[in-house]
Amino acid sequence: MPIENFDKLHKLHQEWKKDLLLSEKEIKSLQEELGELAKQPLERDQQVKVEHFQNALIRQKDVVNEQLQLVIKGDKMMSEANGEDAELQMLHNKLQEDMDIFDRLFVELREEFKTFKRSLP
Repeated sequence: MPIENFDKLHKLHQEWKKDLLLSEKEIKSLQEELGELAKQPLERDQQVKVEHFQNALIRQKDVVNEQLQLVIKGDKMMSEANGEDAELQMLHNKLQEDMDIFDRLFVELREEFKTFKRSLP
């Protein structure tokens, strides 16, 4: 299936890059906040939760970097005159699905973190 509107696709990729970079900043902020929480005296189950969030945020940062690389790859493919439309469409579909999943999981993680913070004394 041919890609009919490269400009629209490019604009969407730019939005994704912007969103991913904002997520990266938010991850860094959450990591700093978590570091401050970890300095408090915590019960064992709270320490386990802190470690869970540390690992989850590291993974989210990795996902952001992976997604950014895929978006950049898509942009490069679009800029090449001989780019395969079918290959680009497949990459775009994968990116769309991955971005939807990332957004959903990141929102869930943020909410879980907020709930955890409220549970602390």
